[in-house]
Amino acid sequence: MDFAKLKQLLQDKKEPSFRFKQISKSYYSGRFDSFENMTDISKDLRKFLSANLNYLSLKPIKTSVGEQTEKVLLETHDGQKIESVLMNYDEWITVCVSSQVGCPLACKFCATGKMGFKRNLTTDEIVDQIIFWNQKLFPKYVGRIVLMGMGEPFLNWDNVISAINIINSKEGLDIGVRKISISTAGVVDRIDDFANLNTQINLAVSLHSADQKKRESIMPIARQYSLEDLKKSCDLYAKKTKRQIFFEYALMSGVNDSLEDLSKIIKFIQSNHLFYLNIIPLNKVDGGMTPSNTNTFNQFIYGLEKARINFSIRKSFGQSLDAACGQLVAKN
Repeated sequence: MDFAKLKQLLQDKKEPSFRFKQISKSYYSGRFDSFENMTDISKDLRKFLSANLNYLSLKPIKTSVGEQTEKVLLETHDGQKIESVLMNYDEWITVCVSSQVGCPLACKFCATGKMGFKRNLTTDEIVDQIIFWNQKLFPKYVGRIVLMGMGEPFLNWDNVISAINIINSKEGLDIGVRKISISTAGVVDRIDDFANLNTQINLAVSLHSADQKKRESIMPIARQYSLEDLKKSCDLYAKKTKRQIFFEYALMSGVNDSLEDLSKIIKFIQSNHLFYLNIIPLNKVDGGMTPSNTNTFNQFIYGLEKARINFSIRKSFGQSLDAACGQLVAKN
């Protein structure tokens, strides 16, 4: 919802000052999916707001349902399309949120990058992905947020930080900062800015190789931000915040799964006790990379275990819906 416009409309209607807070609270609760259903305000005001303001800034086009996972295709006011994913774990409900229409980074293993970059999402468009799911879930609600959908969050810094403030605020969605995670492909200067926020939000870095040339070959952003500079920035982040950083690593056949690759990632993670490695499945996308075979995968994991690396193997959800990591492409 465009809250600036809402405030102006209420002023035009000469509504009392508390009305804005009342409507905002109802909106963020997820109890309502339109102004018409807000029966605690007058029928005349409901009709006026419905005629002059879109309740959600995003229009749902299609929802796909799989095991423990749902994906929605959403349309923006200017006809752009994005996707958001709900993951229903046993203990909590998590939503994967997009921050851009498409992505400018063109990582070779990611379908979103093949869309190209259209534009940044606004603060409202980021938050309204969660509002959509809360409306669908009510009286249940989303308990965790991962900014790991379409786009590079740190290239939409102002809107993403503004959205996080609303997500965390007691007057907003009231989701604790430790239940919010943000992933970056390695925008070094923004990692520094993020450290200076002194927040408890979880930081993940999409790494995928501890070799500069190999990382450049699959992640063009590495040409702008070298592995050496990325590591320095992450070291400073860990020193300043005293918090773990999660490094994401998808095993790709013949790319980053050799014994040499294993040795380099072990050295990288062992260099800082706050570095933690997440091994994630490589999800197939058209024109993308090939996952490591089972034998190579197991050998890599054995090597990590032998080196006593801090790591986990993450389970991937939503492959059947093209809703897993790297698969979001906003197609009808």
